[in-house]
Amino acid sequence: MTLNSIGDQARAYALTVATNRTKTTLATLTEELASGMVADLGQRLDGNTRALNEIEGRMVLTRQLNQNASEAAVQLRAVQDMFEGIRASTSDLGISLSADIFIDGSLLIGTGLAQAVDAFDISIRRLNGTNSNRHLMSGDASGTVPLIDASLIMDQLVAITAGMSTADDVAMAISNWFDAPSGGGGFLDVAYSGGLGPAQKISVGDGMAVEMTTTAASPAVRDLLKGLATGAIVQRGVLGADQAERGRLMKLSGDLLTAADSAVLGEMGRVGVAQQSVERAQATNGAVLNTLDLARNDLLRADPLETTAALTEVKAQLDTIYAVTARLSKLRLVDFLR
Repeated sequence: MTLNSIGDQARAYALTVATNRTKTTLATLTEELASGMVADLGQRLDGNTRALNEIEGRMVLTRQLNQNASEAAVQLRAVQDMFEGIRASTSDLGISLSADIFIDGSLLIGTGLAQAVDAFDISIRRLNGTNSNRHLMSGDASGTVPLIDASLIMDQLVAITAGMSTADDVAMAISNWFDAPSGGGGFLDVAYSGGLGPAQKISVGDGMAVEMTTTAASPAVRDLLKGLATGAIVQRGVLGADQAERGRLMKLSGDLLTAADSAVLGEMGRVGVAQQSVERAQATNGAVLNTLDLARNDLLRADPLETTAALTEVKAQLDTIYAVTARLSKLRLVDFLR
């Protein structure tokens, strides 16, 4: 093609178009060389982006599952910390209250009673704790405080044990109240406000989910509170001045706490199993994301050798355009005046 066959304005336009097109190609190739990824994805995939969409869709899903796993790990760790805090004030207390020295020992009864009252209040407050603005022990009603105040629970227990004269009767009444099923007017109806529905499930991996089964209504938790309340109620004047029965009730409280501690350890063990499942899911998710990322990069990666060769060619084209433009433009004033 000869440029002399067209007018000056058309020739200038043609050169401008060629220059812009070559500059655009140069910028594109430079970007590909710097990023290592192809700029024209449609051309690279021949318009078929299905495989890429599937990979990116799986990556989005896996990242969400990994986020779920991270949140579940934090929640499970918080539950373990809560139980460890509760056991710090109750495990040794159960052993000490189980000793016969509390019978007929008013001073010792007073000491054990104070410990039981404090431990009951601390346990209620810990069970009402939150993590990430969610109540840990409320089941599927995580926006609700699971338990009423310790003093209100004691008010209920004083009412149902009024007039009883033996430690066995008081302990049995308290036990029945804590063990009553929903609708029976006991702990689940009066003291517990959390959810009683199916265990909360959290998807943490492809086909993997963990259940958050532990709540303040779990038998192990109720047994623990039962043991503490059995000792703490003595402070409310139950059994009057009968030191022998008061001491016996304290001992029964210790026996209940010792048994409940084993149940709490079992509950912590179930939480630990869930933690292990979450850790395995996180490891699997990480491996899946790495594999998907490699597959995605294989589709998008630009060949550096091809890109370098194309850059060299485009640079040569641009140099040629500039040389032609300089020759044809004749911008020298002397040539113009001739």
